[in-house]
Amino acid sequence: MKNKIILIGGYCAAGKTTFSRNLGKKLNIPCFNQDTIDEKICDGFGYESKVFEMGSEKIAFELILHIAEQFMQAGQLCILESVFTLKSIEKFKILFEKYNYESLLFIFKGDVDVLLERYIERDKRGERHWIHAPADNPGARNWFMNHMSEMYDGLEESEMNQKVIVNATDLKKLNYDELYDIAKNFIKK
Repeated sequence: MKNKIILIGGYCAAGKTTFSRNLGKKLNIPCFNQDTIDEKICDGFGYESKVFEMGSEKIAFELILHIAEQFMQAGQLCILESVFTLKSIEKFKILFEKYNYESLLFIFKGDVDVLLERYIERDKRGERHWIHAPADNPGARNWFMNHMSEMYDGLEESEMNQKVIVNATDLKKLNYDELYDIAKNFIKK
């Protein structure tokens, strides 16, 4: 029987961080979020250091990858939420094979215009850490639209053991219990 790992990725403002944290609590599984790690790195260095401009998110991803490998070496289950791209998934697949792991990947996506509005509203409410791109600048829309297509297009075609595409356009219509059940069943099989 293979060990298990749950990955959660997808578009910005699609609710993946909230879902991953809630899933971790519901299933009593450690959950690690790339943005949180990135924020801690930047807080540690401070705003004046400009570490975020030098690629703190790349450091945060490498830490997520390291955390994953530590859990896999111990044969343990964890939840990882990150900016998964096709290239980064390939790095994980190497670890899955090395440590005999099976993966479940949730991909949160939705109407990009709706997600952009959610991103802007969240920014206006001051809910975002200072390292994240501000939504009130004139280039934010183009950045958001290009970022989504560059980062995630093709992720659905990645070869993973199990994938679940989540339409997060309207978060009120999401059946979270169904998603939790998918994760529970994946762990049990």
